[in-house]
Amino acid sequence: MDLPGTDIPAPLYLLVMFAVVFVDVVLPVVPSELLVIGAGTMSSDSRFLLPFAVLTAFAGSWLGDIAIFLLFRRRLTHFLDRFRWGRSIHRGLRNAIEKAGTSPTYAAVVAVRFLPGGRTASVAAAGIAELPFRPFMLAAAGGGVLWTAWLMGLGFVAGASTGLPAGISALLGMAVGTLVGAITAATIAVKKHRKAPKAHEHPEDPGTQAS
Repeated sequence: MDLPGTDIPAPLYLLVMFAVVFVDVVLPVVPSELLVIGAGTMSSDSRFLLPFAVLTAFAGSWLGDIAIFLLFRRRLTHFLDRFRWGRSIHRGLRNAIEKAGTSPTYAAVVAVRFLPGGRTASVAAAGIAELPFRPFMLAAAGGGVLWTAWLMGLGFVAGASTGLPAGISALLGMAVGTLVGAITAATIAVKKHRKAPKAHEHPEDPGTQAS
C-alpha cells in the first residue's frame, strides 16, 4: 500500500504539500498532517532529502499563519463575505475560534496548533486582538518548527523502524499523532470543565450572614 502521490516526482509532491499546508489553515480540504508525515516516511528511505521536506512543510505553515493573521488584523474578512465560498470559509474560521476558545497570546500561537482546529483558532484570535506583527511572526515560526519536527519525525521514525510501505507507515504515524492530540484535547477539556463551577461560585455576602 503506497500513500497517494508517492509515485509522483519529489519536487511535485513537495509543491503539493506546501500548498495544502498553506491552505489548510483556512480550508482543510486534505489533512495536511498526512502529507507531512508521508514526506517524513519517504525521507526515511531516501526518496526525499529530509532538510528540503522539513523546510517546505515549515514554509507552508509559517506563510499560511501570516496570511490568516493579516486577514483578521487588517479586518479584510469583509472581502470573503462578497462570495458564497468566502462566507463559508469565514463561518468556518469563526466556528473554529469559538470552539477552541483560544486566548490571543503568543504561547497559544505556538502550542494550540497541535490540537484539532487549534492552528486556525489561535492565529485568527491573535489577528483579531491585533498582536504586534514581528513578535507574532517569531511565535508562528517557533510553532511551525515544532509542528513540522513533530509530524516529520513521526513519519521518519515510523518508516525507519517498521520497514512497512510508505502508505502504511504514514497512516501509522498519523494514528499516533491523532491519538496524542485527542488525549491532549480531552485533558484540556476536563480541566476547563472542572474550573467552570469554581468560576461561578461567589463568596457569601457578609450582610446575609446571621449575626
